[in-house]
Amino acid sequence: MPWITLNRLFRHLSFRLVLIVTFVAAFASLVVFGFLFGSLAMSFRDQNRIELNSRLLSYWAEWQHGGNDAILERANRDIQEQGEQPFLLLLNDADGEMVGGVIPGGWESFSFNDTALNWINPGTYHTLHGEGKNFSLLLTGIYLDDGSRMVVGMSTENRELLLRMYKNRYPIALAGIILAGIAVGVVSARRLLKPMRRLNKEIDRIIVTGELHRRLDSSGTGDQLDELILRYNRLLDRVESLINGMNEALDTVAHDLRTPLTSIRGCAELVLSKGHKDEYEDVLGFVVEQIDQAGALLSALMDIAEAEQGMLKLNTVRCDLRTLAEEVIEIYEFVAEERGQTIALDAPLSLPMKGDPVRLRQILGNLLDNALKYGPDGGRVDLRCFAGEDEIVLEVADDGPGVPEEEVSRVFDRLYRGECSRDSRGLGLGLSMVKALLDAYNGHILIMREKGRGALFRVKFPNIS
Repeated sequence: MPWITLNRLFRHLSFRLVLIVTFVAAFASLVVFGFLFGSLAMSFRDQNRIELNSRLLSYWAEWQHGGNDAILERANRDIQEQGEQPFLLLLNDADGEMVGGVIPGGWESFSFNDTALNWINPGTYHTLHGEGKNFSLLLTGIYLDDGSRMVVGMSTENRELLLRMYKNRYPIALAGIILAGIAVGVVSARRLLKPMRRLNKEIDRIIVTGELHRRLDSSGTGDQLDELILRYNRLLDRVESLINGMNEALDTVAHDLRTPLTSIRGCAELVLSKGHKDEYEDVLGFVVEQIDQAGALLSALMDIAEAEQGMLKLNTVRCDLRTLAEEVIEIYEFVAEERGQTIALDAPLSLPMKGDPVRLRQILGNLLDNALKYGPDGGRVDLRCFAGEDEIVLEVADDGPGVPEEEVSRVFDRLYRGECSRDSRGLGLGLSMVKALLDAYNGHILIMREKGRGALFRVKFPNIS
């Protein structure tokens, strides 16, 4: 049905753009035409009045010297010479009765006995309409010294003809303007929507091929469509980062869950094959331990993934970093004592900041755990906290071998374990967790080497206390 087709057309942005451009062009032309038509009509009217007043004053001066006969003779002579712009002259007595005049042929249908003629003066005008005439007469008059009245009039035929011609030609001009508006609208719509078509094409290609690395080239104009392309590219960067993070997390989970699951299955098969019921308790304990390890792995990976993708919610409150450090040190002192290690805290009595206490404890705990793990027996771990001008600084230094130069760029990767830690405990997620949480805090971490000692991890939080 036609209305269905029209409805489909209106759904297209290009059609709406063409329609808007055409409508604006047509409306603007109508406004301009109305303004010009009004200005032209007023100009013609003023011109007629000036000419009429000039003739009235000229005849009045003639009457002063020669009376009625002189101006009637002058009027007859002027009518014969005028030709294209005919005029009339009327002489009325004091009672309003016409006593003489000069009236061009064909003007008999006009009523010159109109009482309104008795009231017009210089500067006032009266319009007479004749039956069957497509023009009118413009009249003005003046009282003479003897009480009679002189009326001068002129035809508006030329003026009306020009205005009708102007008015009749406007539809033709409007049709041309509409066609030009459609052409301009089509060209503009094609140019303006070209980036949109490219955008749709790229989206379709990405959907079909899954190539998230594809990007649109911006025109560099800085307009709204250019901003749309830049935002689209940033969105793709975000989506690609999320998907890559998800794929990495899935690969990591699949890889690291294989070990505990294989161990659980192997132990279960061994017990079932031997059939010794007294071994069930040991196997179940081992199974629980492996499941806890797998759960810890999953929880850590999920936290890291959320933090890396900016989706980790921080319960930010006012807290004291020294107090948090003391709490974490108290937990790890038992681990340190087993190897004769000591943990030293160097911090102000109070170091207030805004942060999530749970996540801050995770950062402190992972850094301490890492330092104790790689430090030698009987070694020392220093934990220092202090406030800078616009940041809170946390440092953890140990007496271990330090981080080799070639491994510095990889120690924050998930599940990465350096050469010196292949046989040590842990999941390889501690420093990854620290880096991800610091990203959520808009903080950063540096790996340095303290003179005469091992590794030095320097953490900087933005000071928003």
